[in-house]
Amino acid sequence: MSQILIPLLFWLSIPASLTFSVIGVLKNRYWFVLIGAVLIFPIAYYFNGSPTFYGYGLFLPVFQVISAAAVKEGYKLWAWLFLTPAFLVVFWFIFVVLSYQFS
Repeated sequence: MSQILIPLLFWLSIPASLTFSVIGVLKNRYWFVLIGAVLIFPIAYYFNGSPTFYGYGLFLPVFQVISAAAVKEGYKLWAWLFLTPAFLVVFWFIFVVLSYQFS
C-alpha cells in the first residue's frame, strides 16, 4: 500500500504547491503561499539528496516563504520573482522524468 500512497502524495503535492502559491499571490493571501511552501517540501527534500542539488534543495521552500513575506508587504513583483525558482525546478523535473520515461 505504501508503494502506491507515497508516490501519489509526492506527485500530487507538486501541482498543489504551485497552485496554492499562484492563488496566494493573485489574491494577496500570504498564507496560501506558505501552504505552497509546506507542500513543496517533499520534493525539496528529495532534491537535497540528489547529487545535482545536494545542499541547495532545501532552499526551494525558503524562496516561497520569502515570496509569502513579499505578498504580505504588498510587493507582488517580488513575490512572483521569488516563485520563479519553484516553477523552473518543477518544470525541469517534470521534463527529466517524462524524457526518461519515453526515451
